Formats: sequence, C-alpha cells, structure tokens
Amino acid sequence: MSEREYIEVEGIPYSTYAGKAANACRKKFRGLMGEDLLIVKLLDFITLMTLNNKFANIGIFITDTNREECYIKIIETGDETLITDLEQYISIKDSITLIENKKIEYKEIISSLQNLSDKNDELVARIEALENK
Repeated sequence: MSEREYIEVEGIPYSTYAGKAANACRKKFRGLMGEDLLIVKLLDFITLMTLNNKFANIGIFITDTNREECYIKIIETGDETLITDLEQYISIKDSITLIENKKIEYKEIISSLQNLSDKNDELVARIEALENK
C-alpha cells in the first residue's frame, strides 16, 4: 500500500505528523516482530505447555508470582532431567517476554501519537530510538 492510499494509521489521520510517525512505527514494529516471531515458533509454545504440564504433574505450578520459588524447588530436586527442562522452560519464557515487551512499547507509542496534535520532540526521540534498535 502506498503512502497516498493511507487515510488513517491506528486511528490517526495519515496526513498529520502523528499519522506519519505512527505509520513508521508500525512498519518498524512489524519488522521487529516478524524476526522475533520466526524465532519463537509454534513448537516453542507447545514445548512450553508440555513442560508446564510436566511440572504440574509433580505438584509444581509455575506462575509469575511464585516462579522463583518453583525454580528453586525444581533445582533442589537434583533431578538433571527436570533441571534441563527448567532451563528450556526459562529460555522459551524469556523469548516470549521479549516479544510481549515490544508489543507493550508499540502500544505506548501509538497511544502517545493518538493523543498528539502536532510534532512533539520527546516522542520523536522515542520513535527514532525505536528505529535505531
């Protein structure tokens, strides 16, 4: 789609500075997410769920609030297979967290642009920093 075909970008009129900034941000975000989503494959999600079920079967239910305690409990078992599974679980979870954080950053920038009436130096600096990542 050419620039002329855009009417709105994320609810922002394309003809405004904020609309053009939102469009640039969206393109950059898609590029970043595309690379990350290639790394975190469907198989990774399935593996994460399988490992989560394996831990649940031995009475360990990992949540965001108790994960450190659960990690310690698994390590203290001394079971090398469980420890290897935990390492894989943490690695996949970290990959997913990175993607989630990029999505949150994108939403924050778009929200700022939606509230912007004209050029804002602070926002421009955030967008340029995102483009240089």
